[in-house]
Amino acid sequence: MNRKRIVFMLVFVLLCGLLSGCEMKQSKEGATKQQPISYEMLMGQWKEQAKAETLTCWYTSKTDQTWLESAAKQFEKEYSVKVTLLYYDGINLFEDMNQANQKGEGPDVYLLGNDQLQLATESGMAEENDWFDDAFWSENYPEVAKGAITYQGKQYGYPLYFDTYCLVYDANLLQTAPASIDDILTFLDEYEDTGSTKAIFRWDVADPYINSMFIASYANLFGENGDAPKEFKVNNENCIAAMEYFQSLSAYLWMNKNNISHDTISNRIKDGTLVLGLCKSDILPTLYEMQAVNENKVEQNTENSGDETESESVTESVTTNYQVSYVPSLTQDMSSTTFSTTYSAFVNPYGENTALGNMFGMYLSLTCAKSQYDGNGKLPVVNQKDKFDSMQAVVYAQYLNSKSVPKVMVLGDYLSESGIAFDEIWSGKNAKEQLDLLQQTMEEKIE
Repeated sequence: MNRKRIVFMLVFVLLCGLLSGCEMKQSKEGATKQQPISYEMLMGQWKEQAKAETLTCWYTSKTDQTWLESAAKQFEKEYSVKVTLLYYDGINLFEDMNQANQKGEGPDVYLLGNDQLQLATESGMAEENDWFDDAFWSENYPEVAKGAITYQGKQYGYPLYFDTYCLVYDANLLQTAPASIDDILTFLDEYEDTGSTKAIFRWDVADPYINSMFIASYANLFGENGDAPKEFKVNNENCIAAMEYFQSLSAYLWMNKNNISHDTISNRIKDGTLVLGLCKSDILPTLYEMQAVNENKVEQNTENSGDETESESVTESVTTNYQVSYVPSLTQDMSSTTFSTTYSAFVNPYGENTALGNMFGMYLSLTCAKSQYDGNGKLPVVNQKDKFDSMQAVVYAQYLNSKSVPKVMVLGDYLSESGIAFDEIWSGKNAKEQLDLLQQTMEEKIE
């Protein structure tokens, strides 16, 4: 009897302990969920977990060097962690990263565009970012950025900066930017060249990335989030109509695709011989340089001229006034949608210190956002609001309304095959037939 009682008591105590433990665990989890995520909390948590005082960061764009060096110096001063920066210029990033990991020399964090996210995740080289709750995401990042680094419902990395397109226009000739390409054609009909040999409208018509703006509103380019390889449809009625409109511009604008590139468009803007151009968002530094040169010329000419009327005449003759606007729709009824690429800091799960990798990635994303443009000429993903000037605000708004470039591994096939299709359509081939062929070719590649 006593033995049974003792056994009963032991079981009772054990059950009480288990129940108490469960209640404590639930209470702890509940407290964690109730406690909002904060930058300071995460940085402190990672610093405590850190097993070393050094980390390695790989980057793939030379333009990031100055910005990263400044950020690394600031990070070391603030957190007593030294950052080793390594520029990677190879062609097989994840293969090389895997080999480096096996030697204990892989990066803790690396910078990359979202277009390679499927490859990064399926090679196991991207750690999921499950640190942020929905409130933190929405408070700090726009929806397009969150979507850009989401693959199969999971988020990865820390968004840094972006690339997209914008319209650059000569504000000396146009009081307001045209809302549609049809409006540009109307301006072309009415424009009288006074000897300045200006081209009216140009874009790199050989670039499938930018030409996709004609069909991106109507095509299914690998699903809503760009991460569904088998979801692909580019030959519906709206896509065909859009590409027929694209083809009509070939004869109207007299553009030879072999003589037009992003560089030639930029050069035409520099010498003032273009009215309107679709440009990469990295055109901004060029426009600021032009403004600075013009201001200097005006100042010098004003100082050298005693006559006010003569001064105004000289000022008008030496200044260009290019501004940026949103990429126009095609017509009043047909829309356009630009691609954007979001570049992020991704944590390598096989790095020597993932805690520090997360720290530096988040530090670059949030703390260093304000120095992003001055460091590499790229606008940050985090909205700087009133710290953006008027041109930057327009480009940022264009990004917010862009479509994130697909992150599937067949993206390269799409760009290659669509480039062929766009080229044939521009040259006069039947738009429906070319889109049907593109659809068939991509279905074969996807399988």
